[in-house]
Amino acid sequence: MRQVLTLRFLAAIAALALLAVGVDAVFASGGQQGSLAIAGPSNVDADGNVISRRIDVISSVERMERSEDFEVGADGRTVGVLDAVLDADGQRVMRIAPGTPGEISCETLSLPNRCVVLADVLGDAVVWFALLPKAPSETVELPPIVDLQQGYAVIENGWEIPYPPVIDRDDETDGTCEGEDIPGFSDFLRRFGPNSTTIVDVETEQVIQVQCGEEYVPPAEVEEYEGDLDGTFVPSATTPAPAIDPEVEAPES
Repeated sequence: MRQVLTLRFLAAIAALALLAVGVDAVFASGGQQGSLAIAGPSNVDADGNVISRRIDVISSVERMERSEDFEVGADGRTVGVLDAVLDADGQRVMRIAPGTPGEISCETLSLPNRCVVLADVLGDAVVWFALLPKAPSETVELPPIVDLQQGYAVIENGWEIPYPPVIDRDDETDGTCEGEDIPGFSDFLRRFGPNSTTIVDVETEQVIQVQCGEEYVPPAEVEEYEGDLDGTFVPSATTPAPAIDPEVEAPES
């Protein structure tokens, strides 16, 4: 069995700690081992800005086949090879080659049909990928939607995913994210979007629902004062009393 604590692994841990990136526990499956970055920096550029990703493929993963040295490095790129088998008969396989930027938050890669892969592809080549845990009813949960642009829902993390003509708004409590006071989806995004959860259907590869959270309350605006804060006392504008001349005698009463 390959030794896990290699210099590469230790360097990855140190770099990820500096980036405040979580690291999944080391796991073993079928004699293979590797470290997986839970939220790698693959979707952020050198300046810390979110990179837009047009998602071309959303699919359930039947099983994973990976090389012994497979891992996501400190730079958010893969080392080794990962084959994501997308169907039970093994006819559809997505190969993730070494050096591919990606992120993995599915902690059950060794179990069948537990993860969902989202990928930006160019032909048959995977340009970027993410492996997420599968949610109930063949769905996957994503961060809030921040905008709708030309048939794509723009997710908070920069991912762009198609959406149907109607996106369901689900609230299991008191229906606060529905009603006459929220006539359009833009109103929903403004009031409930920041605390909502986006639900994507794996079969249709579309956003089908947003689950409400608490209503968003913007922070109070604080007016900034520009100028010198060193105060100077300025007396009131009054006419000073005339000085008393001691040589002048008081008038007779």
